[in-house]
Amino acid sequence: MVLREPVGVVGLITPWNFPFLILCERIPFILASGCTVVVKPSEVTSATTLMLGEILSEAGAPDGVYNVVTGSGRTIGQALSEHPDVDMLSFTGSTSVGRSCVHAAADSNFKKLGLELGGKNPIIVFADSDLEDAADGAAFGISFNTGQCCVSSSRVIVERSVAREFEEILAAKMARIVVGDPLQTKTQVGAITTDAQNSTILSYIDKGKAEGATLVAGGHALDLGGGQYIAPTLFSGVTPEMSIARDEIFGPVLSSFHFDTVEEAIGLANDTVYGLAASVWTKNIDKALVVTRRVRAGRFWVNTIMAGGPEMPLGGFKQSGWGREAGMYGVEEYTQVKSVHIEIGKRAHWIK
Repeated sequence: MVLREPVGVVGLITPWNFPFLILCERIPFILASGCTVVVKPSEVTSATTLMLGEILSEAGAPDGVYNVVTGSGRTIGQALSEHPDVDMLSFTGSTSVGRSCVHAAADSNFKKLGLELGGKNPIIVFADSDLEDAADGAAFGISFNTGQCCVSSSRVIVERSVAREFEEILAAKMARIVVGDPLQTKTQVGAITTDAQNSTILSYIDKGKAEGATLVAGGHALDLGGGQYIAPTLFSGVTPEMSIARDEIFGPVLSSFHFDTVEEAIGLANDTVYGLAASVWTKNIDKALVVTRRVRAGRFWVNTIMAGGPEMPLGGFKQSGWGREAGMYGVEEYTQVKSVHIEIGKRAHWIK
């Protein structure tokens, strides 16, 4: 027999960008696999994690199944990563912190790791695509949650013959995005979460200008009151060595690249240490499948963006992480495999 058994106690470290959504993506699979969990939410966004604990308790969840420890990542997160009684650590956040989790796991009890880390996700737009649809997808992909999303599509790679037309359509769409108070029904993009992140995004916009990229849309802060707001930003003429082309900015800053051949598009898409998500826009399904197979990314969308459901596994290639969440793969992630041999007949004796 081959058995799957619960890995045991899972430490779950969640980020501030989707504090409740990511929690709800992880907890059902952890509990369904038979594990217990200790959650360490971001110190910036702990309230919903604590509220879920109250709800589970009221619903009759046994004590000790869902546990929450709040505090800073440097202290609580590090302690959870190193704890010998934690059998697995699931972390969502930056690649640099993910690397420290790997060191902590190796230096303690070699606990199993699930890591969903950074991304510099490409959108490949071919000339035969519906440019209006592709531009709308690109605008949504970089502006959703103010670009503070691990699968934000921060690089658009456009076939050169339609690049100018596409960028004009895209810039016009980005200019119409409604930025403001998220409690207002007309708002599409809210505020940047923290002062530090706001400063980081604005510094990358300055770097893009200084390194020679052409600002096509946005590129400035918005004084709307009640928070920090940044206009959805588009740069053209971006080259692979620029900071805005290489680094995960985690904000509404989109870089545009141009290509002439399928091979060049695939090369640009793969020219990153990350491999979390990607999308391709074309009316040619054969071309789409070639790109899908050859671009190294854990999630792929064809003629859409950020689609999927709880049955679809989530996870990255390269420095975007290890393991998968959601779907049956997500349940199996929190288990370990045991093989069992049961002898039915009489065993042949070794000693004669």
